[in-house]
Amino acid sequence: MTTINFERSGGTMGKDLHLELDLNTLPEDESQHLLRLISEADFFNIPEQPTEQYTADEFRYTISVNAGRANHTIHTSDSTMPKNLLPLAKELTMLKILEQ
Repeated sequence: MTTINFERSGGTMGKDLHLELDLNTLPEDESQHLLRLISEADFFNIPEQPTEQYTADEFRYTISVNAGRANHTIHTSDSTMPKNLLPLAKELTMLKILEQ
């Protein structure tokens, strides 16, 4: 069982997003797409808090993945996000926006 917890806060509008996903309840193609993005991001090897630097108007993100025995949480922002994590963050943001 794999679950994803996603939070985005900050930004100029201050509209926070929160999304909880259980990949076992999603359609197979969507679940596989998210697993591929996690893998391509090398998610479990990204440091938990790359840096604490961020500007007041940028978004801050917390992404947690629980994949059985592998659990990892990353705290990042627009300016500190590793490039390989960006596709996953964008996908989770869009899923939440479409859900509303």
